[in-house]
Amino acid sequence: MSPRRLQTLAAMAVLAISIYILARTVYVAAADCGTVDRVFGWVLLLVEGFLLAHATGFAMNVYRTSGEGETPEPPPVGTDSAPEVAVAVASRHEPLAILEKTFTTLCLLDYPKKRIYLLDDSSGEQYQREADDLAERMGFEVYRREVRHGAKAGIINDALRDVIHAKHLVLFDADQNPMPDFLSRTIPVLEADERVAWVQTPQVYTNLGAGPVAYGSAMQQAIFYESICEGKTSNQAIFCCGTNVVFRVSALRQAGGFDESSITEDFATSIKLHMLGHRSVYHNHACAFGMAPESFPAYLKQQSRWAVGTLSMLRKVLWYALTNWRSLSPGQWWEYFLASSFYLTGWANFFLMLCPVVYLLWGVPTAFMQAGVYLTAYVPYFTLSWLVFYSTMRSRHYTLRQVVEGVTLGYLCFPVLMKAAVFGLVLNRRMPFVVTTKGKAERFPFLGLWPYWTLLGVNAAAVAAGLAAIESHPYAKCVNVFWALYHCAILAQAFRFNHEPTLGT
Repeated sequence: MSPRRLQTLAAMAVLAISIYILARTVYVAAADCGTVDRVFGWVLLLVEGFLLAHATGFAMNVYRTSGEGETPEPPPVGTDSAPEVAVAVASRHEPLAILEKTFTTLCLLDYPKKRIYLLDDSSGEQYQREADDLAERMGFEVYRREVRHGAKAGIINDALRDVIHAKHLVLFDADQNPMPDFLSRTIPVLEADERVAWVQTPQVYTNLGAGPVAYGSAMQQAIFYESICEGKTSNQAIFCCGTNVVFRVSALRQAGGFDESSITEDFATSIKLHMLGHRSVYHNHACAFGMAPESFPAYLKQQSRWAVGTLSMLRKVLWYALTNWRSLSPGQWWEYFLASSFYLTGWANFFLMLCPVVYLLWGVPTAFMQAGVYLTAYVPYFTLSWLVFYSTMRSRHYTLRQVVEGVTLGYLCFPVLMKAAVFGLVLNRRMPFVVTTKGKAERFPFLGLWPYWTLLGVNAAAVAAGLAAIESHPYAKCVNVFWALYHCAILAQAFRFNHEPTLGT
């Protein structure tokens, strides 16, 4: 699809979303019903409004980026004028095989003035001994600190104080393998504009053959990095994603180093730097490759960790917006709100799964609209939103199956996202840090999947009840039976994703 047509489609989607939410608001406000029904109706409207805000944000980003050409590459940095760069990997209890693969690629980086560091926070003697042996064999430096604090952010800050004195700092996760030209592609971007504090590049997973979880995770990364990040950078709101990123050290020092108060130190530090007036760039070229979580338990651990940290930042984003709103543009505040609130989709999706159930089993209405009116307002919004989303991914050569796989896996995160919202947003507490499992086949026992088979059974019962009483309000019953069946189909996929992965592919 041409950029012009995609822009038109995005504009139509935003219009359809606006009409739908307006119609829903009018009907809920005018509904003549009891207190329970009214409360349920308003809560559903708020949930839909939240999801539609994110859909609108995506469509607006598509509209902006579709009209932009490719950003020209800055001129390369000469060998004599190349600034010194520190390349660092913060690690704790990572397997030797993972580190060996990563540092092999780091040592092959084609750049004249680089120093490579392993920031080792491991407490076990075996991990430390393996790291020291690897460093001696491959020629990089190992940094350890005496007192642990601030997790990953803490050890990076300590290294910045003690051993890192380069102009730029490159950060990789322990399982990320950069291409030899990573630095020659990214350093010129920083050198071309003194206002740029960091350059973020994509994360690309290579172990897609390990199973449906790795495959779906890779598709989620593609959606985020190839579409959403491009939109955010057009609003000067691309945040650091923790790895495959290059920082200007002077900007980091101005911000007081990485924020140690959040487990998503990358996100927290990004908003501080933007509020100080620094800029950021998203360099949309695959320059490094890593490993996706290969099992359903490993994937949910990863998503839980990301969600707790990001949702804890929502409180800060709202506070900053209230107390220091002039420090960012409206577009930047909008993007930071969308990013920090994204993981509330767990509660939103859970509530949407309950809506057809409470109607079909107990007769509690949710939309307060006649079926014909509902479909007239809903179908254009749903169709256009999906067309924008799919057309964007199709323009990047992804198939419908790939897109659906990624969306389905993301939907099934709702149990851990609900828990993360309680810890990160309500209680403002950290959950215990768990490293995402790599290279290990694992699966949940049947009882461990209880949220999925419980809701699957409840939705199936609602379908049976709806079909048994289809003569009463047949149109409304048909709509709700359809959604209950849809939720059954999604929930059933949890058992497929829970199969043991094929490791090493």
